[in-house]
Amino acid sequence: MRVEIIKNSVPVNDQLEDVIKQKSGKVEERLKRYHPDTADLEIRLQHDAKNNEYGCALNLKAFRDSLHAHKNHAELRVAVDKSFEALFKELDHYRAKINPTQ
Repeated sequence: MRVEIIKNSVPVNDQLEDVIKQKSGKVEERLKRYHPDTADLEIRLQHDAKNNEYGCALNLKAFRDSLHAHKNHAELRVAVDKSFEALFKELDHYRAKINPTQ
């Protein structure tokens, strides 16, 4: 799976990079049956100075459709965690829809 992180001038420390890699690996694991080598995951980080919030938007292109998740929070790590949680739910829902017997 190809993973692209667009930081938009948001400082990302090594610990957060490791968390993103770990969570991206979990996405790839869930796609194992669906040719993860053809999947693209775009991670877009942003900071809204006006509201002092960080945002994390995920766009997974792995099927005929794209799956999206976007969350904001005062802490970047929490925004990343919540975005991946939302993407996992979207992915599980999509997998259940295309494989109703599993």
